[in-house]
Amino acid sequence: MKKHPFLVVIIVAVALRILAAIFSQGYMAHDDHFETVRIAWAWQHEGIFLDDGTLRWEGKPEIGVLRSVVYNLSLLGIMKITSAFGVEHLDVHMYFDRLIHVLLSLLPVIFGYRYLKEETDTETALAGGLILGAHFFMPFFAARNLVEMVSADLLLPALYYAHRSMKRGSDIDACVAALFGGLAFMIRMHVGLALIFVPFAMVIQNRRWRQAAIFSTAMLVVVALQGVLDVYTHGEFLGSVSNYIIGNMSQPPTIPGPWYKYILVLFGIMIPPFAILFVGSIFMKRVIRNHLILWSSLILFVAGHSAVVNKQERFVIPIFPVLIVLGCVGLYYLYKSGGWYFRWRGLRLALWGWFIVLNIILVIPFTFNYAHRGAVDPMVYLSRQDDVDGVLFDCSARKKWLPYDYWDYRKPNSVKLTPTYSINEAIVRGDLSADSPPSYVVVFTDGYPTDQIAHYSELLGRYELVHHGRPSLMDLILHRLNPKYNHKNESWVLRLIDDAPYSRLIQQLFPFHFSTI
Repeated sequence: MKKHPFLVVIIVAVALRILAAIFSQGYMAHDDHFETVRIAWAWQHEGIFLDDGTLRWEGKPEIGVLRSVVYNLSLLGIMKITSAFGVEHLDVHMYFDRLIHVLLSLLPVIFGYRYLKEETDTETALAGGLILGAHFFMPFFAARNLVEMVSADLLLPALYYAHRSMKRGSDIDACVAALFGGLAFMIRMHVGLALIFVPFAMVIQNRRWRQAAIFSTAMLVVVALQGVLDVYTHGEFLGSVSNYIIGNMSQPPTIPGPWYKYILVLFGIMIPPFAILFVGSIFMKRVIRNHLILWSSLILFVAGHSAVVNKQERFVIPIFPVLIVLGCVGLYYLYKSGGWYFRWRGLRLALWGWFIVLNIILVIPFTFNYAHRGAVDPMVYLSRQDDVDGVLFDCSARKKWLPYDYWDYRKPNSVKLTPTYSINEAIVRGDLSADSPPSYVVVFTDGYPTDQIAHYSELLGRYELVHHGRPSLMDLILHRLNPKYNHKNESWVLRLIDDAPYSRLIQQLFPFHFSTI
């Protein structure tokens, strides 16, 4: 390990990410499928624009599309490649998609290691590289189609080259930093908070006026390119930016939270009580003075997001690799200062040991977690069947977004039941009929659907269980810990074996009206 520290870091990071690409299927939340993969999949089959020339994006939102199309276009490009090799089903394509994403996520590992190697020593670079490569949530998030994670992959290289440009007075490094930073901005606009102070930090720390001007100019060029692209896709210059600002100002926050929420999130991710030492060390004067670019990026990013009422944990993902690098720098300075952190070896080892052990325990379920398996698995099963003639999706137990794309893009007619739309209402409206019952029913409920099968048999026909969409590993763990509030998120696929419901059979056996008895 001491002879080839970088090789060790890369092997660990690659191994965990390959496992995540293979086993961590599905999607984590709405945004990493319905705002990304589903849209690109629709573009692949129906084109990027609707008939009226507007962008195809989950129908046609009234407030306009709130994102840049850059990331979704990259997903479309990957789909074009796999399609050229004969891949038709989304679940097969997603293996290649996840592989591309996990390889891209090696960028923060590589540049984080290089930064620490150049600014501290080999041991600190090894520790930081292993945290970047093997932190419990990094492989899992690396395999997701989250714009926050992809922008994180690009942000740290941007800050690395900006820092190196400042130290060396390199114009080329300033341009490379702007290229990475511009791409990160195009994928996730909020990354601009982490980049806006970079040229000022160059001037304050090393009086690099020339490199600051080059970085700023190059960034403005990239932003202008985004604006021109928005004219084509959104109908106006920087339309994605203006739509986002107007759209969020005109609507209540999706998930409101207190101003300190992200601070708690970052402390929690770094596992207390180790996190108190790790995060606290970045506020040392030496860290601020010598690493102003990274430090100002972290502070402004967190402060800017904390000032907004709408708060979701994933919003701070882009800055997390920067926090890891700065925390390692802070602990390095703390150790070299010869103070209590150097003298109290037992406490130091205990804190690191707690962090490492708990991280190892957590990295296993996260890396192998098949997110939303209960929703994806039945769709994949249906995509492999040749006798699908209409499907009833029973989501009456709880509201659920359905990833139809994993079934078949040109799917047969389907009906979806919800807590406010029952099977009886569907029959009354004519969406369901005993004369032509759906060939499959997918029930989203925890526990064997005995009551549902009996109800379908009475109204539509007799069904048999053919497939069980099992809960994901994380769903199962959370359910075991707190079954009252955490669902297992199971699903059950039923196939029609007799299209004569019991009510019709009774009428055939006893051809008289019960009302006359």
